[in-house]
Amino acid sequence: MQSLNAIASRESLAVPPFHLDNFQDRVLDQMHLEFFFERCRVLITPSLRHVTTGEASREEHDQIRALLSQNPERVSELKRLVLWNLALHSALLETNSYYVAVNDHLVITRFVGREDGFEIKLYTLRPEDLPVRYADKIYLGRDLLVLDQPQRPHLGVGFLRDSLREQLVKLEGRLLKLATAAVADELRREFLGDLAELQEDVAAVAGSIQRDFPPLLPATLAEPQLLDLNHRFRELKHLLVDVDGVLAELEDRAFVQATPAARYVTKLRKDVTNDVNYVMMKVNGRIADHVNGIHL
Repeated sequence: MQSLNAIASRESLAVPPFHLDNFQDRVLDQMHLEFFFERCRVLITPSLRHVTTGEASREEHDQIRALLSQNPERVSELKRLVLWNLALHSALLETNSYYVAVNDHLVITRFVGREDGFEIKLYTLRPEDLPVRYADKIYLGRDLLVLDQPQRPHLGVGFLRDSLREQLVKLEGRLLKLATAAVADELRREFLGDLAELQEDVAAVAGSIQRDFPPLLPATLAEPQLLDLNHRFRELKHLLVDVDGVLAELEDRAFVQATPAARYVTKLRKDVTNDVNYVMMKVNGRIADHVNGIHL
């Protein structure tokens, strides 16, 4: 509830104006917002009701009822801000549109507080499965939401770099915790070293973009600069494809070894796939269209 209270206490959320396509409009209509209660999760439905995934106290129920009745406009603003953020800074919805569409466009957006804003994790599930089959939800990916800074410096390359590093650290910890000592040693020896080296290469390319280009990248950059920027993001994409290749081998081995940590490898692969598609569609594609003079 702490994250939700912090959002609801704001006078307003500055949502930049934007137009939704049909798919985005349906996702907005069916979006559920998820926050943490002490012992379970609470979901805010499109009709501004709330449902819980487990046992919650009467005080928690009373608090969220009061919040939703007193400040419903903040919920609508938050959903639009999430969608605007995904449309500009992510290819998450485009990558996972099939799974979203077959589940009647229902998307669950989970808010996890962090120092610079919120990490949002997106899931999808059939509407009729909420809340009784909540555990069957499909993980779509993660992104960053900063309420006071809708524009991301350097097209979000800093978050992409930091997120990969953080998730690889978490993955190693889970592998070492959930696998047997022999399996963990095998996975560390054959895969984690390669992933660490690739992560350092990703960090180096991301750092060069941050060092050599202005934080907010306008279309007024000269063509040679745009071509250089596109080349560096393409190099970043190639490294991420290599990361996915190593993760695919690690995933296969983890399943063969029957370690419960295999599912965390699968989730990280989804994150990396989303990053690859973001760079390809939202960065390389937009820059190439500008250089080529293509305006659809």
